Formats: sequence, structure tokens, C-alpha cells
Amino acid sequence: MGMFEGKVALITGAASGIGAAAAQRFAQEGAAVVAADMNRDGAEAVAELIRSNGGRARGVAADISKADDNRAMVAAAIEEFGRLDAAYLNAGAYAHGSFEEQDEQTFDKMIAINLKGAFFGLQAVLPALSPNGAAVVTASTSGVIGLSVAAAYSSAKHGVIGLVRSSSQAFAAKGARVNAICPGPVATAILGVTGIPAVAPADTLEATPYAGTLTPQHIAELALFLASPRSGGINGQAITADAGYLASYPPMLG
Repeated sequence: MGMFEGKVALITGAASGIGAAAAQRFAQEGAAVVAADMNRDGAEAVAELIRSNGGRARGVAADISKADDNRAMVAAAIEEFGRLDAAYLNAGAYAHGSFEEQDEQTFDKMIAINLKGAFFGLQAVLPALSPNGAAVVTASTSGVIGLSVAAAYSSAKHGVIGLVRSSSQAFAAKGARVNAICPGPVATAILGVTGIPAVAPADTLEATPYAGTLTPQHIAELALFLASPRSGGINGQAITADAGYLASYPPMLG
């Protein structure tokens, strides 16, 4: 039996990258999965992949910058599978450009998707999570330090970490937990890698070279751990997964 046997997981940003890897891995660990994404066809493709491998899944369309869509995707999980045990709020958006180039429209978009989206998502899942349930949010190493080529994105991700810390008592009062993951570079659309990533047996994953690019599955495995009872003592934390890049200064660059 997998660690999520008989449980239900909601994954946002599930059409590609980290979200698609996480959806597959939650399903492999026994969860029924609601795969949510703005790209309805992409979300359904991931759900169909899970079903073709013997799992249970439903794909739904959701714009996480809208409170109603967040409530609707949670309602879909309850309607389809009867409960919600884990929510991985992974969806986000990135905007590249110097500080001088980043205009009000860019800043508002980064806040709406990355920060308000996390806020709406956490508010939607909190009352629905079963006892001992957990929420996990994708933040970024750019939420730990600044990012000169993406100031608006970095600002929003700093906010995500503050949001997770600030909501941890509310989750604890409900018998649940919330934590953030701060990935470094990952082979996703931000780095030009698109599509549904393949997943390997978890115990065969190789260590990423120092400051190297992680695979989506590296982050998905951490999400599984933080969403499971195995991390029952961890709440309100931001866990960095960046192959050591921020661990010491100066970074080893060659």
C-alpha cells in the first residue's frame, strides 16, 4: 500500500512540470487525484494518464487568481471522491526582466497569480481538509533571496512564505499543517522544458550536482513527504530544495 492509499489529493498547475510529476506520484502512492490547471486539456491529459495506469483522477480547469475557481476545485474533489486529505498548491507564473522593465501590469499579475492565488487556495482548502491533512505551497528560492531579473515574481514569492508562516496556526487549530517548498532551478517551462514529465521509481532518483537543475520529480517527492503524516512535526516552514546553491557563500560556480 502507498502512503496515500484511500486518500484524496488536489494538485494545481498539474498540466505540466512539477504539478504533473506530483499528480502522477500522488496517484502511484494510492491517492485519488484532482488535477487542476488553467489548461483544461492539459489537466485532463494528466488525469487520463493516471487512469490509464490504474489510478483514479479527474482533471478540472482552474484560474487560481480567482477565489471562486479555488473554491470550485475543492468542491470538485469532495464531489468526485468524497474528501480531501492533501492539497499541493503548485500553480504559478513567472515574469523575467530587469527591475526597471517591470511595470505595474507585470507586478499585479505576479501578485494575483503567485500570492493571491496561494491565499485563495489556502482559504479554500483549510475547511475541507480531513484531520491530519496537509497543504503544501510552491514558493521559490526567490522568496528567500532577491532575484534581480524577476523582481515582481520574487516579491510575490516572499509573500507566499509569509503567508504560509502566518496561516500555520489556523491550520494547526484544524488538526492540519501547511508548509512551503522553495525550489531552485527545475526543468520546467520556466527553463523551456514543457510537457508531462516522466517519473521514475522514487528510490532510483539520483542526486543533483551542486547548484544543478532539479527534475520536477525531485520537488514532487518533497511535496509528498510534506503532505504525508511522515512530516507530522513540520508546520509553517519553508523548505529549500536547490541542490545546495544557497547553503553557503560564495556559491561554487565551476
